[in-house]
Amino acid sequence: MSERDFAIVCDSGCDLPPAFLERAGVVLVDLGPSGAGGEQDLSSRLERTYRDLAARGYARVASVHSAASFSPAILRAREAAEACTGVCEVEVVDSGAASAATGMLVDRISRYRYFGVEFDEAVEAVRQLAGQVRLLVVPTAKAHFARRRTHRERQGILGRATASLRMRVSGERGLFLLSRGEVTQLARATDLVELTSRLAHAMSAVSAGEGPVTYALVETGDPRALRAVEKPLDTNEFESRRLGTVRATPAVEEVVGAGAVAVAFAPESAYSREVPPAPAETKD
Repeated sequence: MSERDFAIVCDSGCDLPPAFLERAGVVLVDLGPSGAGGEQDLSSRLERTYRDLAARGYARVASVHSAASFSPAILRAREAAEACTGVCEVEVVDSGAASAATGMLVDRISRYRYFGVEFDEAVEAVRQLAGQVRLLVVPTAKAHFARRRTHRERQGILGRATASLRMRVSGERGLFLLSRGEVTQLARATDLVELTSRLAHAMSAVSAGEGPVTYALVETGDPRALRAVEKPLDTNEFESRRLGTVRATPAVEEVVGAGAVAVAFAPESAYSREVPPAPAETKD
């Protein structure tokens, strides 16, 4: 194998369909059950995956996962990578986001490999993209993610508990931004349409500063919620390209709740950036 032959691993939290990952030659590791026992099992399964790839001749592995503020997979991947020191080189890539935003990185690195970009350059390119990809998510009021401590909420334990109770009782939901590993609450409202309108405005603000955006929708099986986010994005307010819509996996739905919607997006210039392949090998 040449330096351009490397393996790619991701977990089911990227929300890309298994059929797509199989065609792209990406190894999918299911997140499995949550909790301490499940996390330890995930670490073991990731380690076995890396060792199996090494046994098949892959000396280098890119392992792409969501931010620790969303999923423990990135921490378990780092443990597994360290356990494989001397067996193979594993570069763990933190998307800084989650769901389809992580999927965007997986898509890009598989494309780079397909077109012959070397391992180091491909990993560096998706790490740069990780700094520009975002996930805007409207979780359900009772979802785990809706109770995460955010930058906007600096109050103490009592204040956070009161806010959490108010959200559960009133049905008030929030609009959250996950970017570079940090969660920020952008808005609260009981009206989903109001929140999705604010979501579109947030994307417009990014586009005003960074140019046209590329995005993907994430839905959890609620047609009304999906329509509520699709309508404000069908706009001339900013230039955009839609990649498609993915169904959240059970692992992601467990975090954001059934009925949640999300949009993963990045500047088109960052998402479509091409990395030159290495020069073709020549024989003397």
